[in-house]
Amino acid sequence: MADVFELARRYHDELGIKEPSLATMAAELFDDLGLKMANFLKDEGYSLVSTKFIDYDKSLVIEVRKGDKSFEVTLRKS
Repeated sequence: MADVFELARRYHDELGIKEPSLATMAAELFDDLGLKMANFLKDEGYSLVSTKFIDYDKSLVIEVRKGDKSFEVTLRKS
């Protein structure tokens, strides 16, 4: 398992989560799962459009696009 602050930096750099506290929260809630999912989607030809938190910061939404189709992938802490 990677250090939470290293993961937070990667969430900031790779997924564009600008606010440091939200990047740290993503690292704490989801470990590297969000990063792995985003990398998988990029490898499949999707481009990252944006990320956001919803549901009182328990769900991370990763918006991706491929061609003219747009999708949202949601990670939710249970």
